[in-house]
Amino acid sequence: MLNLKITSKPRYLSVILLFSYLAHSLSYFSFANGFKIQEQSLNATALSSAYVAGARGADASYYNPANMGFQNDWGENKHEFEFAFSAINIPGFNFSVPTTNQGLSSTTYMKYGGIVGNLEPALQALGLNLIPGKIELPPHTEADTAMVTGSTGDTNFMLPKFFYKSKTYSGFTFGASFIAPSGLAMKWNGLGGEFLQDVFIFLVEFAPSISYTYAERISIGIAPRILYGMGKFNNIVYVPLGTADKQEITNNNMQNGMPSPDPALSPNCTPAFDPKILQSLPEEGLIPPDMKAMLDMIIENPILYPILSLPPNSTPLQAIQAMVTSIQTCLMGTAQVIQQSDGSDLGIGYRIGASLRVGKGGTFSLLYNSPVAMKFEGKVSADTVIGGAIGNVRMDAPLFLYVTMPEILTVAYSHEFDIDKIRKIRFEATYERTFWSQGRKFDTEFGWDQAVFTASPGSVTESFSQEQLKSMVGLADFSAVAMGNGWVDTDTFRLGFTYMGPKLRLMLSGAYDKAPVPQNAIGIPDSDGYMVGIGAKYNFRGFNLGIALSQTFKNSSRSVYASGGTGQLRIATFSLEYRW
Repeated sequence: MLNLKITSKPRYLSVILLFSYLAHSLSYFSFANGFKIQEQSLNATALSSAYVAGARGADASYYNPANMGFQNDWGENKHEFEFAFSAINIPGFNFSVPTTNQGLSSTTYMKYGGIVGNLEPALQALGLNLIPGKIELPPHTEADTAMVTGSTGDTNFMLPKFFYKSKTYSGFTFGASFIAPSGLAMKWNGLGGEFLQDVFIFLVEFAPSISYTYAERISIGIAPRILYGMGKFNNIVYVPLGTADKQEITNNNMQNGMPSPDPALSPNCTPAFDPKILQSLPEEGLIPPDMKAMLDMIIENPILYPILSLPPNSTPLQAIQAMVTSIQTCLMGTAQVIQQSDGSDLGIGYRIGASLRVGKGGTFSLLYNSPVAMKFEGKVSADTVIGGAIGNVRMDAPLFLYVTMPEILTVAYSHEFDIDKIRKIRFEATYERTFWSQGRKFDTEFGWDQAVFTASPGSVTESFSQEQLKSMVGLADFSAVAMGNGWVDTDTFRLGFTYMGPKLRLMLSGAYDKAPVPQNAIGIPDSDGYMVGIGAKYNFRGFNLGIALSQTFKNSSRSVYASGGTGQLRIATFSLEYRW
């Protein structure tokens, strides 16, 4: 008979996926803080996205749809189209990070039945431990050193996008933008890089837009946003077994020499099982030398066979099955979990803007990007590595990852000054508030009804049922490595300068972007960013040809991911514009 009672509901495993937050997510030193890339068009790259109140032309459809109805910088009301192409480079870097691998050890408890069970209390009263009920096993895995190192190589990728706005008809202007805010294949090396390891991310956004402009003075615009994201992610995490504050078995949670069957009192213990379910006995890891000697003595003395109801020529496994009615192992430390995950989803949101022309040359704008709730659906394969007699347990299950792209509120003011009749300059200051603390982040669920669990060959758990294996997976406290904990709302400040002549446009900018993630915890790595941008465009026979460069410096001095230097992100954007 199987001595097992499962009452625990396995905890949702917060699988660490970088394709979560696809709209704004990449990895270490990647994109602007919070892992959002704002620099999509040539103007925005050169101006470090200080380009909201001063947005004119085709890319206003993305940066501020309200401004589509204003005349462009040449005083024209025309159709405009821009094709932009960005090359993005993240230089390789080395870093060190505190380890999360605490090692793993275990204690096995055995409950005896029959004549042996009756003798056990008397022997213990005499101080004789001939029948061990508690077995301390050697460590399954060793802990890493306090700090581990990692590295990445250079990462390069390219992103195309387009922007369009129509002429203004009776105050109405129509536009559209198609961008790829994320596209990355990146590998992380070393023990410090196991947490992220192998990343593939891809996201596209299509946003049709419409605006209404009154008397070239006030304008409002809205753009529905349609986002499609997909990603694949391979990584290794070290997950506490049980809960973070209760990983030891004490007298308070022992009943009749065994851990309590109540999962709340024994959160890091495997299901108790009757050894009769075992098809074979693991060669090592379950039976210590002193107990092995006892078993050898029993099977070598046939006189004990009738007493223990053993068949002739019994094996050590048969001896255990005759004497022991219940076995349970309690684990302390962290288990290695090797994960392969993927997922995709379609999300809907909106962008709304309003602009007011103030005095001569001034423009005040408000822009709001709504949150976008997404449910990424895919699959996960996770191997929980325990080792020893328990072996490993693999889970293959449908994956549902809930994330919310954050809402962003932007306030901007730009002012133009005439140099002469054909040349002018524009300054813009932009303040951006990103509400990272709101919404669901990295909330993970599984299709438990469709999950399949597989134990490693030759292990004790190979004889477990699907429900028992499911309960074992539930031991892992994945909340301890959840990625969405502690994120805060952030402020971003941007300044841009533009010189506009009859043929040539020159741009210069700077920005500061605060990191939303905790700097003292293992998680998605990020740190405060400082940006500079420069760019130029030239008008040639109705076409505008341009190039812009952006450099972001990441200050990792406060981050737990100490790199010993300054991280960098480089963007080069090339564009071709046409007006007709």
